[in-house]
Amino acid sequence: MTRLILAVALLAPFFAGASPAAERAAPAPPASIPSWDRIEADLAAMRVEDVAWRGIEWKTCLLDGLAAARREKKPVVIWCFIDHPIDDKRC
Repeated sequence: MTRLILAVALLAPFFAGASPAAERAAPAPPASIPSWDRIEADLAAMRVEDVAWRGIEWKTCLLDGLAAARREKKPVVIWCFIDHPIDDKRC
């Protein structure tokens, strides 16, 4: 019986609409939709032209990278990213 009361007390706010998601208001729609040229200009302004990692001779094969690191006596850095390019100032 105690467990049932505890479960009801913990879950009641979610069923009553008092959850944090219910308290957030939906964002207001923009006053006007920007033109495609404006969107492209905004995106271009966020891009960095000279990113240092583009000057590195990256290896796509792990074994080639390990051999080069051993030969040059340098550490191995494994760089992996998904979906978001590094030259994007948004994040």
